[in-house]
Amino acid sequence: MYLLTLNNMKKTLLLSALGAIAFSCSQPAEAPAENHEGHDHNHESMAPEEMDEATGRVFFANLENGDTVSNPVYVEFGVEGMEVRPAGEIVEGTGHHHLLIGNAFLAKGEVVPADSVNIHYGGGQTSDTVTLPMGEVRLGMQFANGVHASYGRDMSASIKVFVK
Repeated sequence: MYLLTLNNMKKTLLLSALGAIAFSCSQPAEAPAENHEGHDHNHESMAPEEMDEATGRVFFANLENGDTVSNPVYVEFGVEGMEVRPAGEIVEGTGHHHLLIGNAFLAKGEVVPADSVNIHYGGGQTSDTVTLPMGEVRLGMQFANGVHASYGRDMSASIKVFVK
């Protein structure tokens, strides 16, 4: 009888341990602390209601809709009503530029992807020289907060240029 009770206790302990492991595996892990030393990192999108209101506008300071340009193309970013600040932390009334090649703007709160057609200027740059594909190209300028979350259509500008 003692042997039977010992076996039942072992089974109970084993089942309890397996249940605890299964429960802990089903819980979400804590997110690691973010590293803001560089600006080449991913962030979740922010809900628009969590974002500061953008009060201003952005514009292409040296290009106009319909311009004919040659590579390399110098692009100068303009902003009014907001302060340009490097990426890394969210500070109300500030942000930085992004050049969107082939796209007009991103929805408010959407994080700007970092790739060959979504160029980040997280160092606070206000101009760049880029090589564009030949033909008609849509250029979008998107202003975003310190973690690259778009301020939306209100803080974007879009033009089409012809690259010869």
